[in-house]
Amino acid sequence: MKQLFYKELKLCLPVQVPLFFLFAAMLLIPSYPYLVACFFTCNSIYYMFNQSVGNNDTLFTALLPVSKAQAVKARVRFVVTIEMVMFLLLVPMILVNHRLNPAGNAAGTDGNITFLAAALVLFTIFNVVFIPAFYRDENKSGKNFLISTISVFVWIILWEGFMIAAAVAKGQVPFFAWVAENLDAYPVTDSAWRIQLIALAVGALIYGLGTCLAARKAVRIFEQVDL
Repeated sequence: MKQLFYKELKLCLPVQVPLFFLFAAMLLIPSYPYLVACFFTCNSIYYMFNQSVGNNDTLFTALLPVSKAQAVKARVRFVVTIEMVMFLLLVPMILVNHRLNPAGNAAGTDGNITFLAAALVLFTIFNVVFIPAFYRDENKSGKNFLISTISVFVWIILWEGFMIAAAVAKGQVPFFAWVAENLDAYPVTDSAWRIQLIALAVGALIYGLGTCLAARKAVRIFEQVDL
């Protein structure tokens, strides 16, 4: 598995992946839906899969002395590595964002721990929708990416819209006031820290379970594909 991961790194990593890590700096933009920055990581992963189609990487990997399951798991682990690098890059951007925009974000979630939880859910949606579909028919990677993009942006719209609604209606609706104080804002109280860390734990659990399920489904599909 280590050798397969190394193969992914040396042969399958397109320039878009490290380049698109720079989109973490979008968290420094005032009044912007920050989850969009995470979408560009998904976009770079699509470029990686699409490049592998052009290079016949799936067939090449299948001809190696490894099982189809190992080939899929190595690719999924590489995807997770890319997503986790972006996740870690978001952390210092959140700290800088709070310095630059202490009043918060009028266009959705503030840069905070809750945002990191929402980012993990976004990555989960992409993994669950795109990865199994790719191994079902890699020649339809563009169509599958479109479907995954729509799914991701539905999440972005719902999440950011909810946070905007909470900020607008916090004076009229007690629940929204609680959300604005404990989930949407940069944590400054013990209660907000505790609640946001719980949200992050839930996001991490969703990401772990969802990505594992996506990998297992992709393995089942790929083992039935006749190359």
